[in-house]
Amino acid sequence: MDFDPADYKDKSKREVLRELVEYVVKSDEDMEEKGTRSGGDTDLNIYLCDNQGLEIGDFDHWVHQLTEDDRITGHAANFAKNHTFSEDVAGDDIAVVTITTPDKGREDEFLFVTTNGSGGDDYLWVITTVHSDWRDKTIERLLDYLPCVERLYLSSDDLEELTGGIRDSRVSGFTAKYHAPNRERDATLRFSGAEPGDLETAEEAFDAKPTRIDFDQKNSPATAIQGANTNNGRISMRSVRNGSEPKAVETLLGITEGYQELDQARFDVEYPAELAKLENGFTVDGFTAVELTDPDRDDATPDELVEELEARVLNGNQYRHGIRDGGTKLRVWDTDHDETFDVALEPPNIVLYARDSTTALSLREFVRDVYEELDSTYSLQKRQNPVAIQ
Repeated sequence: MDFDPADYKDKSKREVLRELVEYVVKSDEDMEEKGTRSGGDTDLNIYLCDNQGLEIGDFDHWVHQLTEDDRITGHAANFAKNHTFSEDVAGDDIAVVTITTPDKGREDEFLFVTTNGSGGDDYLWVITTVHSDWRDKTIERLLDYLPCVERLYLSSDDLEELTGGIRDSRVSGFTAKYHAPNRERDATLRFSGAEPGDLETAEEAFDAKPTRIDFDQKNSPATAIQGANTNNGRISMRSVRNGSEPKAVETLLGITEGYQELDQARFDVEYPAELAKLENGFTVDGFTAVELTDPDRDDATPDELVEELEARVLNGNQYRHGIRDGGTKLRVWDTDHDETFDVALEPPNIVLYARDSTTALSLREFVRDVYEELDSTYSLQKRQNPVAIQ
């Protein structure tokens, strides 16, 4: 699909989505003939990202960072060298971006839309109809490498809450995963044409947590909208029955707002810890803690939990860490984001404490790494307190 910047000039988010929903509009016959999607189908996809500095018209600056910043990995630098990039501004908060892969003679286009959440945080929507065969090679890699943006992330519980809140909808399929140390099984379950209760059965029988949930939404009375939500910041609109475009736009707007609110509720650092020395000690002014609790595993000693984190999460180039307080706390430096936070070990629970340099970027990525590399069965919550502790 070719994006013409003139088509989106100074349009609102609602108007942009209304234009793009047309790409997946289907006739009544098409909707009835195809209850499930095949791998060859192309969807409308929205990637939701935390935006820490990218402004429309300034994309070239961030592309140069991929080759000039000492903290950028070799993979990111090679990606930048093997592709060319362009940005055509369509308005104050909308641009058409193109990634060209010269070796393949291919161009992949998508929209950048900058937006604000209800709490005032800045977000970037990346909207595309590029097929997944190329989307993960170009667009997703760009989002992985750009230092100023990071895809949002939901725990499985929050993903269920988000999808369950879609009006007139039902779960039509899902992918659920189980992964935990010291267990003899890992599991990835994929259901298409799911029946009521299938997701609960997967959780009860395997302790498998959803990472993707497909939904069908009715519009008086037939299924009119087919979509999917993932826990790594991607919303897909697969098909929309002709005549249901306005409802599809409302659904997308509702999901994006709900996703951003849940992400803020879990990772936004409203009260970073600030230390002030006193004659007889110090004060801690406020705290924000992200807690990973109640996994499907036995208790472990702090030393054992440190070994697991070092082997599975802290073993790459991104993190530097030191052990403190007799082995019950880690001081972690996230080199990708140049942020520091503390990790308290309360086996089997893990609690992240924000410091004065910490933002949602490093907390979110560390939590994602724990879920994907260490243990997918943790529950997630945030605690915070603005009151000084003497």
